[in-house]
Amino acid sequence: MPPFPPYTRIGSFAVQVAQPNVSTSPLPPDESSQRTAYLSSSLTSVIACLTPMLALMYCCALFWTYRYAQRYPRPLNKTSGLRLQRYAPWVYVFLVFTSLAEISLGSWLLIQYRFYRNYPNVEAYTGIKLLLFSACWTTLTAGAYTLLFLHPTWSKQPISSVGAQAIWVFLTWVLWVAGAGIVNTALPSLLVKGSCDGLVYCGQIQTVVALSVLEILTLTGGMATMMWLAWQSTRNILRPEPFQ
Repeated sequence: MPPFPPYTRIGSFAVQVAQPNVSTSPLPPDESSQRTAYLSSSLTSVIACLTPMLALMYCCALFWTYRYAQRYPRPLNKTSGLRLQRYAPWVYVFLVFTSLAEISLGSWLLIQYRFYRNYPNVEAYTGIKLLLFSACWTTLTAGAYTLLFLHPTWSKQPISSVGAQAIWVFLTWVLWVAGAGIVNTALPSLLVKGSCDGLVYCGQIQTVVALSVLEILTLTGGMATMMWLAWQSTRNILRPEPFQ
């Protein structure tokens, strides 16, 4: 005969105490850690496969647009326009591939922080999330601008104008500076020798910050180029015509 369930006496009454269901109890520590490690490794594998696929898709679209632009070149009547058409796409390509590397590494870091709760502090965790958003934004928009800039028909749209690109460069620059600034404030001695003592994933965090600095420097150069082109256009407009 099974044992009687335990009772708790309250005054002159005996109240039956319900036993917890064994099936709803939490997982043992070993099984929980194994499940966490499995999910972490699975998501890492997904990121490792997805990033090269995105890079390959971008390269295919870039190659098709470049071949089309070679068959139907657009007319340019300024030396500055010729230089911009020659070098600007390479800047966009550099931004896209740097952002893809940032997405891959930043996603891996956030996965580890999500499952193991071993991030340095909340500010660093927030800064890395903002850098990941900046990388996703840059990958999508810079990739689109590469195709818009090279295509002989799409490049005539208002979104492909120098003014629209200048707004995009400034907005993207603000996002990267904000993310890098938050991480730098949360970990002020990150790039100092010996600062990795007691900090998990220190090399990965340093790489994320270094990639963001590359993005900031490239976008700063882009803003300087846009200002120079605007100054050249203004000078040509304000320059008086010579007398015949």
